Amino acid sequence: MWGAVRVWRTAGAHLWDHLPRLIVVNVLWLVAAWPLVTLGAATLTAYAWLRRAVLEVEDERDDLAPGDPPVPDEPYTSLPRFFRRLWWPGTLWAALNILLLFVLYANGVVWRVQPDTLSGALRAVLGLLLGWFWLVLQPFFLDALAEGVPLPHALAGAARIVLAYPLYTQLCALPPLLLSALAWRFTSLWALVGVGLLLLYWAHVATGNPLTRRPQQVEDVL
Repeated sequence: MWGAVRVWRTAGAHLWDHLPRLIVVNVLWLVAAWPLVTLGAATLTAYAWLRRAVLEVEDERDDLAPGDPPVPDEPYTSLPRFFRRLWWPGTLWAALNILLLFVLYANGVVWRVQPDTLSGALRAVLGLLLGWFWLVLQPFFLDALAEGVPLPHALAGAARIVLAYPLYTQLCALPPLLLSALAWRFTSLWALVGVGLLLLYWAHVATGNPLTRRPQQVEDVL
């Protein structure tokens, strides 16, 4: 519980402090993802770059010893390098998302055809559980892919984290739902800054500490 609260607090501060940078990355994401076939690569690139530019640079600056050279800001010119490195894993990630959406759509069609049957009800419940599970493992899945972990191992590792820390991961999935509700009400939100907000928040979730009182055990899972 407290791990999720700490993530909410630190993420909120970073999202506000880096809002101009999030807007720039969000606009660049829109341009890069416009052909649709580049959607996955653009999303993973934005995630990896924001994690580097905001979280990793800040950690390196905190670890500076007196006399060490300053750590510069991550330049926007490094985005193409991130994009080339993450093209294939990002594309596979997008394909997996499309497959899941197809499964959920087919499940919804079956439920509408059999609304009053036990089979239809079970399919609807399983579809909802699958969709929710997929949402909560996204931060850890994207983070592993950004680190260069092969997709099957990244997916398995993300699933293990969700199962190991169910309270932390479930609570951390609530702000994206709030963001989705706001985007539904204010449609320009996603185009302006929504994707950047979501990805940087997920970076906080993936690199956060699920057990604030027992930090020595976190490295065994994350």
